[in-house]
Amino acid sequence: MKIVEIENLTYSYDGKKNVLKNVSFSIESGKYISVIGHNGSGKSTLARLLIGLLRPKGGSIKAFGMEYTKENILKIRSRIGIVFQNPDNQFIGSTVQDDIAFGLENRCVPQDKMQGIIDEVSTMVDMKEYLTKEPETLSGGQKQRVAIAGVLALSPDLIIFDEATAMLDPKGKREINETIAKMRKNNPELTLISITHDIEEAFNSDEIVVLSKGEVFDIGTPAELLNKAQELTSIGLDQPFLYKLKQSLKSKGIDVSDAANIEELVNKLC
Repeated sequence: MKIVEIENLTYSYDGKKNVLKNVSFSIESGKYISVIGHNGSGKSTLARLLIGLLRPKGGSIKAFGMEYTKENILKIRSRIGIVFQNPDNQFIGSTVQDDIAFGLENRCVPQDKMQGIIDEVSTMVDMKEYLTKEPETLSGGQKQRVAIAGVLALSPDLIIFDEATAMLDPKGKREINETIAKMRKNNPELTLISITHDIEEAFNSDEIVVLSKGEVFDIGTPAELLNKAQELTSIGLDQPFLYKLKQSLKSKGIDVSDAANIEELVNKLC
């Protein structure tokens, strides 16, 4: 089942220059999709269109089989969660528990059911022991995990990560990627979209949509795009570590070009 269907999507902020040009792709239920591209490629604009903050200039977006119309937008948004770039801008409550509860209170979830939901989602993101902590005492990665818990508490069908790891250190990024992997294991039907410029992060997803100058440059699995690393470099994206390692080994007479990931490469070397 297709959760998101985008056809010939075009958008302009000033009515003259198109930031997105005839973008088309679809996302199946339960898939983890990354959208990558250089600065100015249209990634963030696409995220705003997906949550209905902007209206397309041309083309169409459907989510859950519904067009993005005034009649449908609230229904669509009720099934979508979003995690933004700066975790400090996402906190509402004075404690972790209060912050997770905020969305539940807005949904008028009964008080006697609220604590069970908070305990469940905070455990899922490994933050239950921090429920009484104040947000300012947390690390960047911990804050983002709380933000994810707040989204999970509302049981969305689709979660969008809009550059959610861009402001985190390597440890924080690793924590978020581990949390995403855990989320997918616990709920295989949950669909995820990651808007990112981090190609290493993107290679954890099922499929990657590459944007360049507002257009779809390529779409493929991480394994498929790994063989197009030079083309990705030509549009301002860094080469994945795996590709660099394989090239370095090849220069020393060790050919592991058919290894799709680090685990396969290590097994071949062994």
